[in-house]
Amino acid sequence: MKKNIVLIQPEIGDMDMFRDKPTPPVGLLCASTLVWKDFEIRVVDQRLGKNWGEKINDAVDRKTLCAGITTMTGSMITNALSAAKKVREIKPNLPIVWGGIHPSLLPAETAQHHLVDYVVEGEGEYIFAGLVKSLAANSRMPEIGGVWRNEKGTLQGTARESLVDMNKIPPVPYHLVNVEDYIQTYRRKRMFFYQSSRGCPRRCAYCYNRAFNMGRIRMLDAERVLGEIGDLTAKYDFSLVYFLDDNFFVNHERAFKILRGLKEMGLGCVLQGVDIESIEKLSDSELDFLEEAGVERMAVGIESGADRIRRDVLKKAGSLQSVRKQLERLKNRDIIVLCSFIIGLLGETKTEIEKTVELGLETLEMGRNFRIPQFYIFSPYPGTELYERAKAENLKFPDNLEEWGTYEWDFSNMHGKALKEYLERMAFLSKFLDRKMDDYGSGGAVLKLMYNLYRPVAWARMKKRAFAPLPERFFYETLKKVFS
Repeated sequence: MKKNIVLIQPEIGDMDMFRDKPTPPVGLLCASTLVWKDFEIRVVDQRLGKNWGEKINDAVDRKTLCAGITTMTGSMITNALSAAKKVREIKPNLPIVWGGIHPSLLPAETAQHHLVDYVVEGEGEYIFAGLVKSLAANSRMPEIGGVWRNEKGTLQGTARESLVDMNKIPPVPYHLVNVEDYIQTYRRKRMFFYQSSRGCPRRCAYCYNRAFNMGRIRMLDAERVLGEIGDLTAKYDFSLVYFLDDNFFVNHERAFKILRGLKEMGLGCVLQGVDIESIEKLSDSELDFLEEAGVERMAVGIESGADRIRRDVLKKAGSLQSVRKQLERLKNRDIIVLCSFIIGLLGETKTEIEKTVELGLETLEMGRNFRIPQFYIFSPYPGTELYERAKAENLKFPDNLEEWGTYEWDFSNMHGKALKEYLERMAFLSKFLDRKMDDYGSGGAVLKLMYNLYRPVAWARMKKRAFAPLPERFFYETLKKVFS
């Protein structure tokens, strides 16, 4: 009988609120790529029902070799700690392995927590496989790069090795989960999540990519992408591919080869990451082709309405003049354009915050196809250039997992009381300015009706900056609990 590995996907929070189903645990599946044939993989997803504790209890048994947990910075850590505590209660000596973005960016700090036995730094395929094989051989500390452990108060760890060549690893083992649990509906079409590249070569000062992916992009060959998607369509029912890529159009020729191949298969797509630089390089006829090929949505990072902030703080290329020009080219096309904006940045003035808000509102009014998830409040992410700058300016950051669990992306972490309240109220109202609820298959008729009825109120408050009092925040939190 094979030994088994229990892998736990923590609850993420608001990120899945507008979707009818959660996103698949791709990170855990990738970590399983080189071990699933030798060990039974048991995935427990906290987002699938309230009885995750019972599922962990059923999954962990005498044949369990280790438990693995993935997490990003924020409330996901709090939920991960709850899962780790449950594992410890069931089998006190079972090794608990932490991986994902946050542990990879702060491996030494993460390894010091009493609910962490090992930390996998960086991509998990080879490192996790090496660690699992060492545990199976009763070796306490494998001699491979990227593994950290706190051994009786002494931190042991080695820096991770080179980045993974995506073309040299097997396909992601989606069969380890019930894929139907993760098929989301977007614009009434069933959507499958797939990663064809990792990383981004841009130098944005706020993005963790420069640390986690070392400022590099690695891509699956277009032929392999199309071959794998073809195989997946034979197993699962979907008509949209959600590309989890950080920056899809970096390699222009490859991107269009993939889009043409999808079009021939009758599949559309959603692009998670696209930047203004890439859009500038697309001709009008190529933008027309994106519509013809069924690109349903692409997300674009605009971030600020102030050139100084974009250039000197965020280190983003391109001026706001260029941003507006590209938005004009995209407006009212049959492609949803999801624009992200950040407020409350380091050294940002109140006037510059207002410029960002004005650009966001202007964008929504420009075309029916523009969306804004919300105005995100800046929280320096570990490993980024702005995080290091904030530390140099003596801003206080958490130093343990419990505190990092309260470090969230939708409220102010580093501002004075008055500005904090101003930013948080503005961020709250901005959730309700667009028609995102009409795009997703989530929430049901009642929630969508309430959302759409409140939108004119949110617009009026935002236009007049009428942020107080704001009892809607209480009702919103109540609704989240009801519909979660």
